[in-house]
Amino acid sequence: GDTAVHPERGVRAIMTESMVPAFPPNRRRSGNSIIELTFMMPWLLFLFVGVFDVGFYCYALIATQNAARAAAVHNSISKTAATDPDFSGCGIVIAELQSTPNARSLGLCNAGQITTTSQSTKVALTQVLQVESDYCPSQNPNASCPSIPTGTDAAQVVVTYQTTLLIPIPGLLPGQLTIKRTALMQVNPSADF
Repeated sequence: GDTAVHPERGVRAIMTESMVPAFPPNRRRSGNSIIELTFMMPWLLFLFVGVFDVGFYCYALIATQNAARAAAVHNSISKTAATDPDFSGCGIVIAELQSTPNARSLGLCNAGQITTTSQSTKVALTQVLQVESDYCPSQNPNASCPSIPTGTDAAQVVVTYQTTLLIPIPGLLPGQLTIKRTALMQVNPSADF
């Protein structure tokens, strides 16, 4: 058999010594993994921060809608409350938005820029928050109100809120995103005599 080719070791011994592996078994190969991780790390970080930004934006959307709805329910108590003359609806909006990043520093509603008409009250607090409370009668409706069924009066609240991003991306995402939500509730007809 094997001794005919090489009298001392045989064919198998010669073949295993001539087939040297590309990487010796005792040598570590971790350099490739580190280089691949270095190339992928910015993309993974961008993806991770992007998921958080989308989460914060969705939370701000929900909080703004809830704030508009809560203020509209409060303002629908009566026709006089529909225009929010005492700014209590605006106070409800601020209380609902306290858990959002930009609204923590907001003060009282009467400290903002106030515009009042016979059917509307608009409060602008800095550039972050704007609350508009409208009374929408079925006859002679307000210009900012949607069409409502005849014989029903409604209270409408429009909340405009600017939320901030964790990391703004110039050219792709600005530093602030504006959210505008509207809620419309039927005014209680038996409250005003």
